[in-house]
Amino acid sequence: MKNNIKFNIETIIDEYSNYVFKIVNNIVGTSLPYQDKEEIVADVFYLLWKNQDNINKDLKSYLSAITRNCVYSKLRNKKVTFELKEELITDNITFNNDIIFEQIFIRQKLEELSDIEKTIFTLYYVDGYKIKEISKKLKLTSSGIKIKLYRIRKKLKEEI
Repeated sequence: MKNNIKFNIETIIDEYSNYVFKIVNNIVGTSLPYQDKEEIVADVFYLLWKNQDNINKDLKSYLSAITRNCVYSKLRNKKVTFELKEELITDNITFNNDIIFEQIFIRQKLEELSDIEKTIFTLYYVDGYKIKEISKKLKLTSSGIKIKLYRIRKKLKEEI
């Protein structure tokens, strides 16, 4: 962690493995076998251990973000497609009220974006596509995608 304090990975695994597995299971449901879900959990804790010096925020939030990214990466690699259900993102996991209100606010602000901005935002931040993949998919230049992402982030930062 940023304070040069090394944490005990075994303790963190014991404390947070059920939490991480619950996130994985909520996102993928029956799209992946149990062994793949366990592999994702192991990947999450490996990435946590590998990047422990770069963690500068709440450990639980960091684990949640790593977990979502690992799940989407695994699903892309396995070429699994599924429909993301909005209630799976927050309803089955307990967060504090500040995080819930922040998510609701961000979703409201995202609704104010144009259709192309929503599409680019979703493809990049939710689905995990790379800029080159988005540009091919939408038949736009990579620099155009980068500019749009910059402007989207700027709009959201101004409001938040």
